[in-house]
Amino acid sequence: MKKMFLMSLATMFAMTVGHAKVNVTENKSQTPDGVEAVDMGLSVKWANMNVGAKKSSGFGTYFAWGETKPKEYYSWNTYAWSRGNTQFLTKYSTTDRRTQLALSDDAARANWGGEWRMPTVSEYEELINPANCSWEWTNKDGVNGYKVTSKKTGKSIFFPITGCRFFGEVQFRAINGIYWTSSLYTTNPNKAWCLEFNFEDVSVYYGDLSSNRFSGRCIRAVR
Repeated sequence: MKKMFLMSLATMFAMTVGHAKVNVTENKSQTPDGVEAVDMGLSVKWANMNVGAKKSSGFGTYFAWGETKPKEYYSWNTYAWSRGNTQFLTKYSTTDRRTQLALSDDAARANWGGEWRMPTVSEYEELINPANCSWEWTNKDGVNGYKVTSKKTGKSIFFPITGCRFFGEVQFRAINGIYWTSSLYTTNPNKAWCLEFNFEDVSVYYGDLSSNRFSGRCIRAVR
């Protein structure tokens, strides 16, 4: 997981994914300019910015859980793995018993390629463990969020407060940071686990409406 793919010697060309300029090679590595894998001394390395962002304080792109492209409207009717109703999930359900996103449905892998992927519940729990990292509420480039500093390596990353997208609007942007994990909430497969925070608290949570799989949320990749 921590090993990097060898870069192809093929001629590179530029394209745009999630509003960020990326370089693409034959091995499908699409890591955008400026993106770094930060060693926090944990089981995975964490990206220094959100998928689709151009800088570390940027919100990036909002994705429904298990979808790899943004859209204008987020609802059960527009959700890829539903027939318009919570009772008719077509994937990651009590029928197929799949509890972890396949890489083909992972927005981090689809947009950045290489070894990038969405973090699991346990990887977020590792990041918020006070024995591993400190979380300091701060402001960067005029955006509120948390500076996360490793107690093992001293390196830091920033999580902006992002809100999420319901239907056609971004909601809670001034209140909550909300990030998908790749893990389904198995007790209720309409939902998925997420990282949620405000200026008082940080937790890994399955939430209420904010964790309904159709809602659009930001993603912080790992590898």
